[in-house]
Amino acid sequence: MSRAGVLVTFSYQFLAEPIQLVSFWLSVSLPLVYLPILFHGLKDSLFPVFFGLLVLHGLTLFLGHGHGHGHGHQG
Repeated sequence: MSRAGVLVTFSYQFLAEPIQLVSFWLSVSLPLVYLPILFHGLKDSLFPVFFGLLVLHGLTLFLGHGHGHGHGHQG
């Protein structure tokens, strides 16, 4: 394997894979945080928090969408 190939494999294994894993599970669990806010009513004071959670959820969906379908994953 070339030096570039080793570097790509190393960076995927130690950087991208953990980021995907954490992002995936955050995207699964974030609705548990913001759905109660909606259930109790979206007050003006909570709107920035709710909006921030939605943006974070979108980001985690984007970053974690490939979890389980990537490099060297058997299944």
